[in-house]
Amino acid sequence: MLNAPDAAPSIEFEVDREHSGVRMVGCVTFGFGALLSYLILSSIIPQGGLITIGAALFIAVALTYGADYLTKRYWPSNRFIQFAGDVIKLVGGGKVQGAIDAEQNVNLLMWHFEARRHPRVPKGWYVVANALEQDGEYIVTYSIVSPTDFESMPLSRLSVKYQRKKKRKNEDGRDLREAGAYRRLAQAEFHRGELGAEMSQEDYYAYLDYLADTYTAWMPKDK
Repeated sequence: MLNAPDAAPSIEFEVDREHSGVRMVGCVTFGFGALLSYLILSSIIPQGGLITIGAALFIAVALTYGADYLTKRYWPSNRFIQFAGDVIKLVGGGKVQGAIDAEQNVNLLMWHFEARRHPRVPKGWYVVANALEQDGEYIVTYSIVSPTDFESMPLSRLSVKYQRKKKRKNEDGRDLREAGAYRRLAQAEFHRGELGAEMSQEDYYAYLDYLADTYTAWMPKDK
């Protein structure tokens, strides 16, 4: 029951800890921190040159790390994956953004692709994602992991390498099945971009383990 009264969550995972507000504070802190540090240091050491610039950047990085820690602690995203009774919910700002009835059949999709270049993502790391789909309803979670850590990810053998652009093939039976599977992944990936919930690597692994241990009727085994 999705129509049953809301039950208290038996377990929940906070998602999107590094939300847009956290990133904005980090960028502003680094920019102003570097500028102010340079102005102060250059007034103290007028001929500092590269040493002054390096010291200003070091201070800015330290301030950014401090601001990142504080904003994550005191400015939560207010988005959670909740397990309440037999319902799996994605809740944001107190509103349900997705709900899955775990007593019914649920389709699991898993995929990964190389992350785009980003200051906080090392080159070659993967975006790993999964979708719980039921009658057109999705709950999509994802994380960012190294290729080495990907090998130890729960159910990694089921993760399909997702390619954003796919060349057309001759439409024989096998290719039609592949095209259908690709469309399902493309739809799930679109949903990830719109309402996907980002998790830390630790929480993402724990989330998959919890699903596999709790919902044995429709979740595949890890081994």
